[in-house]
Amino acid sequence: MKLTLIEPKYFNIWESIGLAYISSYCKKNYEGPLEVEYFQGYFDSDKEIIEGARDSDVVGFSCTSPTFKHGVQLARALKEINPNIHIVFGGFHVSALAETIDEEAIDQFVAGEGESAFLQILNGNRERILCGDAVEFDSLPWPDREVIKNRRTIDLCEKMAGVRITSFQANRVCPFRCRFCAEKTVTGTFNRKTNPVRSRDVSDLLDEIEAVSKEYDLNYFKFVDATFDTSPEYVIAFCKEKIRRKVTTRWECMIHASIANREMFKWLKEAQCNQINVGCESGSPKILREIQKGTTVEKIESVFKWAREHGIERRAFFLLGMPGETKEDIEMTEQLVERIEPEVFGVTILCPYPGSDLYDSESMQDIEWEQTDEYSNDFWSTDHFTNSELKEWQKYLTDKFKDRLSWHNRITIEQNADMDSASKASTESNSE
Repeated sequence: MKLTLIEPKYFNIWESIGLAYISSYCKKNYEGPLEVEYFQGYFDSDKEIIEGARDSDVVGFSCTSPTFKHGVQLARALKEINPNIHIVFGGFHVSALAETIDEEAIDQFVAGEGESAFLQILNGNRERILCGDAVEFDSLPWPDREVIKNRRTIDLCEKMAGVRITSFQANRVCPFRCRFCAEKTVTGTFNRKTNPVRSRDVSDLLDEIEAVSKEYDLNYFKFVDATFDTSPEYVIAFCKEKIRRKVTTRWECMIHASIANREMFKWLKEAQCNQINVGCESGSPKILREIQKGTTVEKIESVFKWAREHGIERRAFFLLGMPGETKEDIEMTEQLVERIEPEVFGVTILCPYPGSDLYDSESMQDIEWEQTDEYSNDFWSTDHFTNSELKEWQKYLTDKFKDRLSWHNRITIEQNADMDSASKASTESNSE
């Protein structure tokens, strides 16, 4: 049996931990010989992907909304060459829209987590839409980093940012329900009884961190978790074990302000946490309630204060364009940034991806997601702001805090500048 896993192209490249888990789980549990191959559209050309996958029994695509179209193009090309290939699509986009996608090149959809579903597929399950079961971390082998060629992304990070960095997963299921987020489409909506947070044993997690750090010569790591601090107790337990083992590698994580407490930061600092990343979203209490963020402006300020007291760098994410947001609300966001003084600042425009509460299947079904994302989109507007006005506010804030911009905001600005230059050059050429 040959299984080929494919991640279509997107400008923001990171290692595919999800596909790495599918590979390791299937290798462990499939009863028979299994060859697993992997391609990534950022590194591999369409020709290389098609040639490498054409003799596969099963080809699995993992797609976000911006990468779905490229995935379909590759699937069609593979079907033309070898109609017998069984093509499966999974990931965020498919988990949200599987029942509405009509594409002949796709034989099967996986909605939700992929490990157990792909094992069933290898064993012959051909249900059109297969809902993946949640798998406890105790039953999951470490992600197969050799299959996903993790060294390529680590080398790229070193070239671009000067650090050898990769990601680890500590938890599945986010305990929050932010209206703009589609996280629940894969791991499900949090419920204490029926779908609780699943956390890894910190000893097993650090075993993997130590092994991967040695194998790939890491000097930094981060977590892919939407919320790393699912409880202060879990964070402190991880930090204490990291300190006990004398693992000195620096790292960063996503922190939800409502869960964090002052004691956490003492242990984060001792455990060499270099940076916390916080989804602040807005400086307006009204908008935080509308988002269903589950925190307050006062708690956000406290978290940034505690982190500063312990010498931990702070990254703040903000969001423009919630339906009820006004000029006064954005001014509150600007004032909050001034008060908390984050070392890294990022601001996006709401992009209601499929699976989020703000996605509308009737009005948004024709959006070309591959041409848009939360950093730059041409369609979102509200009763209070046109799309152009939202972009003006985004530019105002990125200009004001340009000395601390996130990588994504910087890249978007550079891309827009390149597009403007190209458009100007074309206009001048046409006028001659």
